[in-house]
Amino acid sequence: MSKKEDFKKFIINHPEFIDYVKQNKSSWQSMFELYDLYGEDMNIWNRYISTPTNETINLKGLFNTLKNINLDSLEENISSIQKAVSLVEELTTKEKEEDIKPKESNLDNIYGENDEKTNN
Repeated sequence: MSKKEDFKKFIINHPEFIDYVKQNKSSWQSMFELYDLYGEDMNIWNRYISTPTNETINLKGLFNTLKNINLDSLEENISSIQKAVSLVEELTTKEKEEDIKPKESNLDNIYGENDEKTNN
């Protein structure tokens, strides 16, 4: 293989260099001259490679996670959670209703009305 073909393969494996040339930060000629002198030694090429930021890495991870989500499974899980929440809500509503109901007490006994009825 010729140096020119090796350089083309190297560039294909590192698309950052294409952007670098498109932005007029370098020319293909100067890139090829560097490749001819140093080959694929990454110490030379590191200044042309933009390192991805944490935000870029996080977004890629998020998109990969979203791609792998099974929507049917997610829907089933959400449905189960909704049933559990409604059950808890129903139980707490019943407890509150029981707490609100006044306890039956015989107020008549306090005023002695029952005593009079039983005496008659």
